[in-house]
Amino acid sequence: MNNKFWLLIAGVLGVGILAMGWFLGVSPKLDEMAAANDQRASVEQQNRLHEAKLAELKKQFKDLDNLKADLTEAQLGLPPGDELSTFLGQLHQLEAASGVSLTKFAASDGQRYIAAPGATVNPAITADNFVAITIDLTVAGSQSQVMSFVSDLQYGPRLFLVTKLTVAQDQTSADQEGKPAGYTGSITGYVYVLVDPSAPPPTPTPVGSLDTKPSPSPSP
Repeated sequence: MNNKFWLLIAGVLGVGILAMGWFLGVSPKLDEMAAANDQRASVEQQNRLHEAKLAELKKQFKDLDNLKADLTEAQLGLPPGDELSTFLGQLHQLEAASGVSLTKFAASDGQRYIAAPGATVNPAITADNFVAITIDLTVAGSQSQVMSFVSDLQYGPRLFLVTKLTVAQDQTSADQEGKPAGYTGSITGYVYVLVDPSAPPPTPTPVGSLDTKPSPSPSP
């Protein structure tokens, strides 16, 4: 009887010791391992995210030259300053290409952009960064020359929106038969400025300071 009792006691103690070993030793270790596994999985996930970001940055850096070229091209049409002297130079190139004579060039002060009521507007375009400048031009030449100039103007490097065009025969000149020899084209439109917020403010060109025929640079 005593042997059976002690065997029972020994069995109970053995189970208790195993249970204590589980709760005091094995179970905490398993919890630590589980926590470590969770932490490792989290770290691996973060590493994958960092690797993806790094790959994207490498791709962007690889395309940096192309992006710079695209920006330079875009700024020809929408410069960060009024660039009126540059625009006038482009007009003289169009003048030479079409055969007309540019007889008038006038630019107004810039006007802040105001969206038309109900129009869908890109949120990146605001009154603080988008400016419209009214341009008035007069050219003289044949009818085909005037229309060629207007067409080239609309598709030139500087974005130009024609809002009004009048083409009329020039009554002051006549051919051998006494008919009007030429045409005059009066053009009104807008050029635009897209201000770069990261760049220092450009120096505006004083209105009225530009001649249609600027003096040539003196020879050295």
